[in-house]
Amino acid sequence: MQSQTKKSEYQAFVDYYSMEYQEYEQMPDKAFEKLRRNLSLEQKHRPMLTYMVSLGFKEKDLEKLMLQSEEQLFSKPVSKIISRVEYLKSELGLEGTSLVKIVSKDPQILLQRNRHSIPRCRYLTHLGLDTQELASVLSKQPSILHLSVQNSLKPRVDYFRHELGIASEDLAKVITRNPAVLTFSVEDQIAPRVEFLKDLGISHENVAKLILRHPQTLQYSFDGIKEHVNFLAKDCKMNDEEVAKTISRLNTFFSLSLEDNLRPKYEYLIDELGGTKQTAISFPAYWSLALDTRIKPRHRFMEEYNAAPDPFPMKLLAEKDEVFVKRVRGANLDAFEAFKKDNVESYIAETQKKKLLRSKVDHLRGAAEEAQSCVWPNPAMVPPKRVLSERAMRSRDSFRNMRSGTQHRGPR
Repeated sequence: MQSQTKKSEYQAFVDYYSMEYQEYEQMPDKAFEKLRRNLSLEQKHRPMLTYMVSLGFKEKDLEKLMLQSEEQLFSKPVSKIISRVEYLKSELGLEGTSLVKIVSKDPQILLQRNRHSIPRCRYLTHLGLDTQELASVLSKQPSILHLSVQNSLKPRVDYFRHELGIASEDLAKVITRNPAVLTFSVEDQIAPRVEFLKDLGISHENVAKLILRHPQTLQYSFDGIKEHVNFLAKDCKMNDEEVAKTISRLNTFFSLSLEDNLRPKYEYLIDELGGTKQTAISFPAYWSLALDTRIKPRHRFMEEYNAAPDPFPMKLLAEKDEVFVKRVRGANLDAFEAFKKDNVESYIAETQKKKLLRSKVDHLRGAAEEAQSCVWPNPAMVPPKRVLSERAMRSRDSFRNMRSGTQHRGPR
């Protein structure tokens, strides 16, 4: 016990010396006492606390570190943490808020030895990530530093390269756009979604393009994907080929909300712009344009000047404001900006009102269908079979015999 105490005191001395040598300003007594009480720390933790604060960690960050690392971090020598941080800065390019972000997500990063990080970082660099991209990827997905190169990272990369056919020079783009793909199971998450997209009629080549441009597709739920597909098939009356064409040409389609985005835009396209489903198929970028700040302002601005074509050409929604206003005789950019400023808020309120109305209609329709399904007799429902006990069955047979006059009464 005495030996441990001496060791702890010696380590505290080394920590103080390390801090002084590194020229870190000691935390004022008042500030330390406040953090010590709030985080339930001891005096020996002061050097580590001072160092973490010097890196930019706030009280809420330190509290989170305490909960996640179970005091392991604060029991380590400051000199080791300094060495680890210097490696993260110099080799991985993690500085300031990026460093705070990655450590807050995964405090174990500071406890990992440098030699464990080196092979993972070298492998990612070998795939084409530069220092800045590597820092960004690790900030978003620090758990990558815990994954085995041979058993985890390489099999996933091989699937993208060999099964999907994504070119080696494009792999870095997939990883930087969504680093989480390196943590997904090939068997349980990646391959099933790839096959599901193929079953929709999207070619292998277009599935690869979709994942390259928007790798977040691999983390959408099957229910969410099915809802979006059903919207195109049922609400927009598209056939399988048209559904596949729309999805493959708009990479972010599955990320768009049905109720807040797709349905109100399609209603406006049909009811106000004079478009058809073919319009949406030919110009899939329409789904990605903002209804209240882009589509409505341009359409209604032209209506204000009695210059709105019917049907409304999609190219008028795609071009820049400077080009758009030149198509309206007597208008200029200032007039269009003033028009948007005066009307956008009312457009947003209008969209919300229609959403609530649509929700009420859907609720009433669902309630009516449920009530109809409960009406008896309903051909869609199988009448329940009554299960009788043996005693009840004997009583029923006896009653039937009495009615038919064939019951055996026994000797008189």
